[in-house]
Amino acid sequence: MRQVLERGWTLTFTHPESGETMTIPAQVPGNVIADLHRAGVVPDPYFGLNSAGLRIWEFVDFEYRTGFRAPETEPGERLELVLEGADTIGEVRLNGDLLGELDNMFIEHRFDVTGRAAAGTENRLAVLIRSAVNAARKFHRTPDTFTLAYNYEGLYLRKAGHTYGWDIAPRIVGGGLWRGVFLEQVPADRWTGVLLYTTHASKQLAKLVLDWNFETAAERLTGFGARLVMKHGESRFEKQFRIDFTSGRTAFEIADPHLWNVRGHGDPALYDVTLELLHDGETVAVRRFRTGIRTVRLDRTESLSPGGDGEFRFLLNGEPLFVHGSNWVPAEAMHGEARDRIRRDLELFADLGCNMVRCWGGGVYEDHDFFDYCDEHGMLVWQDFMLACQLPPQDDDFARRIEAEATAVIRKLRNHPSLALWCGDNECDEAALWSGGGERFPSANRITREVLKRAVLANDPDRDYLPSSPYLTDSAVRLGNTGNAPEQHLWGPRDEYKGDFYRLNTARFASETGYHGMPCVESLKKFLSPDHLFPKTDDPEYLIHAAQPYGDPSGPYAYRIKLLLDQVENTFGSVPRELDKLVAASQAVQAEAVKFFIENFRFRKWNKTGILWWNVIDCWPQISDAVVDYYYEKKLAYYYIRNVQQPVLLMMGEPASWHCELRLDNNLPGPAAGRYRVSDLLTGEEIAAGRYECGANCCTGLGAIRVSSGKHRMHLLEWEVNGEWKCSHYLLGHTPYDLDYYLKCRDAILSKLNIPLAGAE
Repeated sequence: MRQVLERGWTLTFTHPESGETMTIPAQVPGNVIADLHRAGVVPDPYFGLNSAGLRIWEFVDFEYRTGFRAPETEPGERLELVLEGADTIGEVRLNGDLLGELDNMFIEHRFDVTGRAAAGTENRLAVLIRSAVNAARKFHRTPDTFTLAYNYEGLYLRKAGHTYGWDIAPRIVGGGLWRGVFLEQVPADRWTGVLLYTTHASKQLAKLVLDWNFETAAERLTGFGARLVMKHGESRFEKQFRIDFTSGRTAFEIADPHLWNVRGHGDPALYDVTLELLHDGETVAVRRFRTGIRTVRLDRTESLSPGGDGEFRFLLNGEPLFVHGSNWVPAEAMHGEARDRIRRDLELFADLGCNMVRCWGGGVYEDHDFFDYCDEHGMLVWQDFMLACQLPPQDDDFARRIEAEATAVIRKLRNHPSLALWCGDNECDEAALWSGGGERFPSANRITREVLKRAVLANDPDRDYLPSSPYLTDSAVRLGNTGNAPEQHLWGPRDEYKGDFYRLNTARFASETGYHGMPCVESLKKFLSPDHLFPKTDDPEYLIHAAQPYGDPSGPYAYRIKLLLDQVENTFGSVPRELDKLVAASQAVQAEAVKFFIENFRFRKWNKTGILWWNVIDCWPQISDAVVDYYYEKKLAYYYIRNVQQPVLLMMGEPASWHCELRLDNNLPGPAAGRYRVSDLLTGEEIAAGRYECGANCCTGLGAIRVSSGKHRMHLLEWEVNGEWKCSHYLLGHTPYDLDYYLKCRDAILSKLNIPLAGAE
């Protein structure tokens, strides 16, 4: 049983300017910066330049306090105090006595308070959260480590990297009790570890393995057994077996199983699992959870051959899966705040037709509610460990802390069927190319090559592990060549979106790529001062909301405003001087770019096997690659992406030899057939028409259309699926385009898609 401690919290601290000791109400779960704002101590950290003023608060310690009455415990029970998430360094005291230290925001901390938390009287709980920046001073950094410009304070600490400042997030270091705090009565007999996984899955037969560990107060290990029951709808499987020790394994088969599948490929069937621990025929412990019967495998080669041969593809239940999805960044820059955003953000992924979510390594490990949603809605999860864009410390102490973290996280999440892959980090192999100062090879990184690999093998042996994203060989780093990696992050020069870098990329699988798009004018007004709404490359408000900490025009992320304006100018020949028209142009560039990136991969299926573009939604108000802004206003790209991620898609290729090839991609598990036609979007002139037949999960050619690439023309592509007509568009011609012509075409295609224009501006 649990007793949640969520009311009556206060926060005590010394004001860094006045020196006054202050106590204010605290929200748990929550964040100290948000508490300061709610109490009127600091202004809205998301508006204007206010986040820069938070620097003085980075050196302040905060103490949470509350009181509680402990429950009565039964004989043999323990009472544990559980902090599900404490950010990051601190200590916990009960009735003035030290219970223990805090040193990792990513994992829960448990303290045995049996006999120390009195029942029937008030107990005083205090949690001190120390300055993370000050705590980092004790570490002596060695020259073999490296990280991004604003992240050195976090190099040794286990704290979300983005909180120090990133190119997609603000510098709001903050901290606090960002997940729940509760008392748990722990019985003497209990399951301590359960892993259920599938080794073979077909419609006729599934083979599963159950690994377990349990604790008991019994003196002798006799008379123990277990009963496993799995239910899905009217289907029921039961297995009862004898247990002779506190750990073990049993394998079994289920005939005619209901398989878990991703969106568009079948039902994400979930089984309700009940595992009872029996002693002399009596149930003494129960573990309940939901899982799915499926296999997921990553088939990959370490590099591409000189001829471009190689592989990076996911197999679901033995069948190749073309992946279309996006990257997950934290739903909120201040962890602990606005928990409802997580589900709301995931609903956007589902609406966009994503079948995979990549949890990026600069954030946090999301909780069960995140994975439950993905389980229920058929979205696979690629899970990075929380290391990003760095050469991490290699010393024994850091390795020990990382292994303990990974072990806790793996054991927590491993029964979720949506969890497809453990990945060692984000771009740490690539960091060997950025760091300078001698040769640093990925194979020397013991954290990803040994420590994390060992943790996955020990605790989740049937799930694949990828050391880094993208994974690079030593020879790739030696030659400075990331183009021979089968999986790549396609950022490059961020120039013309149909340029050679994007159009001719060698990636089999892209796990990052994106393009800028401004938020709508009404959103800009919510976080920028009235005289700072039009973007300028040296405007500190714009810079800070393009993720340049402190609004420093010479900082490493200050290039992003100029890049946005350059992309508009390149596409339309000039930068509009009216804000609303600039926003429309910027969103058009982003929409066409990401649409092209996705179609470029679908057009080359199975030479290409998937794309995870960057990204769905912002974690704070900013100018970014996200296709939905922080206030949930959708940019034009959102509607284009949703349209081109539908299961059956008609596409036009790029001009070659006076022609554009037509191809139809079918992501459905069965064949598709119907009519199609191509016409001029504005005039209605028919250009091509016919019938198509396309096999399951494949892409087929439908001939070619003669074109002149010197002519600007918007094509309307229409095709029939099960008697229903779908549509998309193709923009012909070289940049620059006439903006007024484009906006007229935009309005026409949105009308065809039944999207109100007001919802796409």
